[in-house]
Amino acid sequence: MSDRPTDQTAPDGSAASPPTDQPDFGPGGYLPPRAAKRARKIVLRERMGLHWPVAAVVAGLLILAVVIPAVIGGSARPEEPFVNVGSLDQVDPRGDAVLDVTGTTVLVVRGGGVLAAFVDPPEGARYCGTSRRIESPDGTVWTLQGRRVGGTGDSLVRAGASAVDGDLYVDPTPGDSLTPTDSDVAPGCD
Repeated sequence: MSDRPTDQTAPDGSAASPPTDQPDFGPGGYLPPRAAKRARKIVLRERMGLHWPVAAVVAGLLILAVVIPAVIGGSARPEEPFVNVGSLDQVDPRGDAVLDVTGTTVLVVRGGGVLAAFVDPPEGARYCGTSRRIESPDGTVWTLQGRRVGGTGDSLVRAGASAVDGDLYVDPTPGDSLTPTDSDVAPGCD
């Protein structure tokens, strides 16, 4: 505290009221006198009423009411036009597989941490673990999203792919393809 004497008169010249331990602003609660003199905006600690724990429990129950159906419904099997093509194990987790899905050739890639499918890929197009891209024997290179980044030709045509409970589902309906880029990425595999 300061050793300076305090002025006990108000600005209008009348006698000021003696200082109190409680500040005249803010909500009630305990705050040390020295901090109370300097505080303008501060959160004061008081006892929590019963409404706070009840509100927390209600909020938790609301979150569970939303999350549990989303998790349970999230494992639902895809509907048509997806086709169950068998076990996901038939596709190498670090590679790919060419599958016949209702008469359509589909390249399913699991390598590179993705699950992607492409309808009617060029002859010999396969996933290359070295470059983490899809490559064909003629030197054309695609990203794992199907965009051509090297060689000639078009980008790959995407198809829907989903894995549920160890089963692989593929939508053989041709989707969109990405615009090829003019970069000249060289193949990483022979």
